[in-house]
Amino acid sequence: MDKIDIVITWVDFTDEIWKKEYLKHASKNQQTDNFVAGEERYKAQDTLKYLFRGIEKFASWVSHIYFVTYGHLPLWLNPNNEKLIVVKHSDFIPSQYLPTFNSNTILLNLHRIKGLSEHFVLFNDDMYITNYCKETDFFKNGKPCDMAVLNPIVAPNFDPFWDMMLNDITVINKHFDKREVVKKNISKWLSYKYGLKNVFRNLLFAPYHKFPGFYDVHLPNSHLKSIFNEIWEKEYELCNETCMHKFRSCDDITEWTMRYWQLASNNFYPINKTKMGIYVSLKDNSYKEAIRKSYKEQYKLICFNDSNEDFSQLIDFFETVLNNKSTFEK
Repeated sequence: MDKIDIVITWVDFTDEIWKKEYLKHASKNQQTDNFVAGEERYKAQDTLKYLFRGIEKFASWVSHIYFVTYGHLPLWLNPNNEKLIVVKHSDFIPSQYLPTFNSNTILLNLHRIKGLSEHFVLFNDDMYITNYCKETDFFKNGKPCDMAVLNPIVAPNFDPFWDMMLNDITVINKHFDKREVVKKNISKWLSYKYGLKNVFRNLLFAPYHKFPGFYDVHLPNSHLKSIFNEIWEKEYELCNETCMHKFRSCDDITEWTMRYWQLASNNFYPINKTKMGIYVSLKDNSYKEAIRKSYKEQYKLICFNDSNEDFSQLIDFFETVLNNKSTFEK
């Protein structure tokens, strides 16, 4: 197995230089609501160190961690760690797209990072490793581990996020015929690993030629760098248009297009990602039950979606699982 890297994207809204640029461009932007250019999209979390602790403790096989940032760093981060490579936006994003406050621009250009492995796992800064992971949890036989489960896109209340999802799936349907894709490798699409309910869901959409959407598990995604290159080659205009937007736009495509392309090209190894980890919202007290469940089920991955909540309520949990300081800390 070739080396596997991890990519983490991060931004610190309190950085005065970044904030000045952000406010300057936001004032010119027509779409400055909370979704497109709101501060919560860029909120820095004090719990980021636990992500690094989890990688060191539970995934020591990782080759390098590419930490993608505007240029600022957490005060506690040790930039001299031999596994850590700090990457500024200006290091890999073409100059015509900079400065950018559009997460889609940052993520669509990850393949340009110098030295990044063909095989890499993308983490958001609210995702954590909480138990021992193997390389084969993310890649097997050189292919990303994932679950090909269909799920129709239903847009609630005209949320702009759903427009981007529709854009992503439109790209896939332009290049792939679902019936032909499934026919070529039916064992991957009807894998027992997904569970009976999900297999039935795929069978339900069997007659249709178009993909209705995919079931998204909000956990780290395994990627092939070559897929990014392929999509840029075949959909340059759409990728370029997205990257020209300083802030997220309803007309954007997202990095989920890359994941969907891997699935539609049968370039994946089937697993059930829902057994690996859990997604938790902090908007209510359900996170407490989720934490208890994580202990019982021994989940390897957890995503704590914070919105505007205070992450300090999770410190006790992290200090129980990841209490030892890592070499990524000063």
